[in-house]
Amino acid sequence: MKRIITSILVVFISMAGWLGGADTGSISGILNMKDFQARFANRFNPSTHEYSYTAARQGLLTGMVNAGCLFGAMLSSPFTEFIGKRNSICFFSGCYIIGQIVLITSIHSWVQVLVGKIFVGLTIGALSVLSPSYQSEVAPPQIRGAVVCTYQVFQTCGTLVAACINIGTKDLANTATWRIPLGINMLWGVFLMIGVLFLPESPRYLIYIGKEDQALQVMCETAELSPETDIIQTNFNTIRSDIDKEMAGGKAKWGDILGPEIRYRTALGFLTMLLRELIGNNYYFYYATQVFKGTGMTNKYLPAIILGAINFGTTLCVLGIVDRVGRRLPLVLGASFQGICFFIYAAVGDKKLYNPDGSSDTRAGSVMIVFSCLFIFSYCCSWGPIGWVIVGETFPIRYRSKCAGVAAAGNWLGNFMVSFFTPFISNAIGFKLGYIYACINVVSAFQIFFMAKETKGLTLEEVNDLYLSNVKPWNSSIYIRNVKKHHIEFSKEEERREREKSKGAQGQEEEFIENAEKIEDVDKTVDAGRLDFKI
Repeated sequence: MKRIITSILVVFISMAGWLGGADTGSISGILNMKDFQARFANRFNPSTHEYSYTAARQGLLTGMVNAGCLFGAMLSSPFTEFIGKRNSICFFSGCYIIGQIVLITSIHSWVQVLVGKIFVGLTIGALSVLSPSYQSEVAPPQIRGAVVCTYQVFQTCGTLVAACINIGTKDLANTATWRIPLGINMLWGVFLMIGVLFLPESPRYLIYIGKEDQALQVMCETAELSPETDIIQTNFNTIRSDIDKEMAGGKAKWGDILGPEIRYRTALGFLTMLLRELIGNNYYFYYATQVFKGTGMTNKYLPAIILGAINFGTTLCVLGIVDRVGRRLPLVLGASFQGICFFIYAAVGDKKLYNPDGSSDTRAGSVMIVFSCLFIFSYCCSWGPIGWVIVGETFPIRYRSKCAGVAAAGNWLGNFMVSFFTPFISNAIGFKLGYIYACINVVSAFQIFFMAKETKGLTLEEVNDLYLSNVKPWNSSIYIRNVKKHHIEFSKEEERREREKSKGAQGQEEEFIENAEKIEDVDKTVDAGRLDFKI
C-alpha cells in the first residue's frame, strides 16, 4: 500500500509541469481581454475604441516569462546541492505563489506585470529541472519513462484548463476577468507546495550527502521489500559504488560539465531541449488567436481550446509507448512528420489562403487548421514529453543538477526566442515562417539519430555505462538487448539460489522432525522401563 501511495506522490510532482502549462494557456487569452488591454496595452484606435500592443510590448509580455525560466533553470543547481530536490521544489513553489501575487496586484503598470512574469518564470524554470530529475531518481527503471512523461501530461492539462478558465471569465466586469485566472494559477502552486511535503527525498541524494540508512529505508518503502532482499542490496550497493566513484574528484564545477567525460551529454541535452522549442509548438500556443484569425476563425478563445484539447489528449498516449517503443524512434519520426505538416501549412498559407480581393479562402484555412492539429498531435506524442525524459535520465549524479540546468536553460532559451521574435518575423514574412520551422524539424530528426542513445528499461547507472561506452547511437538497441539478457540470467540465478535456500530449509526441517521423532521414541522407551521397574 505504501508503494502505491509513494508512486502517486511521485507522479504528483508533475504538478510542477501544470504551473508552466497554466501560464502558457492563460497568457494568450488574458492579453486579449478588454480590461487587461485598457490597463497595459500601448495602442488605442479611437475609431474602433479598441486597444492593442506593439510587437515589442506583446513580445515582452509573452516572452519574458521564458527569460526568467532560463535563469531559473540554472539557479536550481546550487539549491539542489545544498537542500536537496524535495526541499528545493517546496521552496520554488512558494516563489511561484509570490510571483502570481505580484501579477494579481498590478493595476496600471505594465512594468509590474513584466516583473511578475519574470519572477514566475524563474520558478517555472527551476521546477522544470527539479521535477523530472527527482522522478528519474525515485521511479523504477521499468516505468521511469512513463513517470517522467507525466510532467508533460500535467503541463498540457494545465494549458487546457487555463484556456477553459479564460473562456469562463472573459465576459466578467473589470479586473475580475483576468485576475481570477491568475488567482487560480496561484492555487496550483499552493497544492504543489503542500503535496511535496509528504514525499521522501531522493535516495541517490541521501547517499550523496552520507545519509545511507535513510536512503535504504526509502528504497525499501518504495519497493515494499526488506533491507536484506538481494535486489535491494544490489541496487543500493550499485548506487553507492557509482556515487563514490563519481564523487572521488569532488563536487562538479560549472566548467566540469564541458570535460571529456560529460561534454557529449551536455551538448545532447542542451540541443535536444533547444530544438524542442524551436520546432514550432509554441508558435501555435502563444499566438493561436493571431494564427487562426488569418484562416478565418474569428473566435479569440476557441483556438486555444482546440489546441489544448489535442495537446492533452494525445500526450496521454505517450505514457503507454515510451517504455515500450523507446525514446529515439518517436523523436525521429515525430520531427520528420512535423516538418511535413509545417511545410504544407506554410505553402497553403502563403499561396492559397488569401484571394485577390483580400478575402480568406475558407477551404485553404481549413487545410491549415487540420495540419496545425496534426503537428500538435505528433509533437505531443514525441518531443513534448520525451524531451524531458532525455533530461531526467542522461546525466550521472555528480553532474546531474548542472547538466539538467543547462539542458532546461536551452528549452527556455528556445521558448523565449519563439515567443519574443515571432511577432516581428510573422509581420515581415507572414506564413512563410512555417518553412523555417519545417527546416528546423528536419535538423532535429538528424540530431536525435546521430546523438541520442536508446535508454528504455535501463537503470540510471546502466545509462551512464552506455554513454561511457563506444556504442553508436543507432546501435544502442543492441546494447539494451544484451543488458536485458544479463538481467534475465541474473534473475534465473537468483531464483536458483532461492530454491536452494528453500531446499536447504526444507531439509533442515525434515531432519528436525526426524530427530524429534527419535527423541520421542527414546522417551517412550524410558517411560516403559520405569513402569516395568515399578511393577
